[in-house]
Amino acid sequence: MSGYGKKIADWYFGNNDREKETPRGGPARVLYLCWNYTGKLCLSEFLFLLCCIPVVTIPAALCAQNAYLGKMFRNGYGFDLSDYWKEFKSSLWKHLPAGLLLGILGFYGYYLMSLAGNFTGSSIQSLLLGVGTGVILVTLTVSGWYFVQASMLELSVRQLLQNAWILALAEWKRSLIFMAESLVFAGFMLLAVPFSLILLIPGMALYLLSAYAAIEPGIEQRVVQPFERGLRMSALQTEVRRCEDAYDKGDCEGQRSIRGHRFKYYQRKGKGQ
Repeated sequence: MSGYGKKIADWYFGNNDREKETPRGGPARVLYLCWNYTGKLCLSEFLFLLCCIPVVTIPAALCAQNAYLGKMFRNGYGFDLSDYWKEFKSSLWKHLPAGLLLGILGFYGYYLMSLAGNFTGSSIQSLLLGVGTGVILVTLTVSGWYFVQASMLELSVRQLLQNAWILALAEWKRSLIFMAESLVFAGFMLLAVPFSLILLIPGMALYLLSAYAAIEPGIEQRVVQPFERGLRMSALQTEVRRCEDAYDKGDCEGQRSIRGHRFKYYQRKGKGQ
């Protein structure tokens, strides 16, 4: 019996002896992580919920959770929860202004929906419900883009908010996928009453991991890769200038290398790399 208990514990905490190839991405990777690292995901979600209790720490908790899940999603295996705690402490006050702004927008959407109850049977009720739902969905989508970015990039709050709005529109298909995931999760929690509290921790783990899987490729393609290409081009430009200076001074090595670096520079520039 102890042998079976050890096997269950090893599976739950991801201590598997047999290495299996991790799916490259998408839903298959999410399901792989949920199945093989159930314990670590549930513990991280429990820690996330504890960190949300003071309310003002919700932005930091979201940043820490996205950073932890993002690291797991990118590398394909679980990590120690100390990584979560380090990220939480570093984000404790930085993202509070953005959290307050997004929280106010979300509360405004909820206020419009609750106000609709005063206009039962009229067209105003439908209008308020529609606008309130739209405000909540937009706020939720922008929040998703913001906090996934915050877990990946060292940018200011203003830059993260600006990017979040732009990415939510530019990557509208991914935004729709994220909205659909959010609606499915909310509907499942409502249908699962009175067992919602029991299912909240594993459900939140699956939801946040799926949200990260939907949003992260858009940030990688629109922000990270162009930035890295710019760094490579800048390094090549610097090397070309160095060789040109050597050429002007009559350095034979500079005369030979300048042709090669110019070729690389213009070749990459032509390909948009």
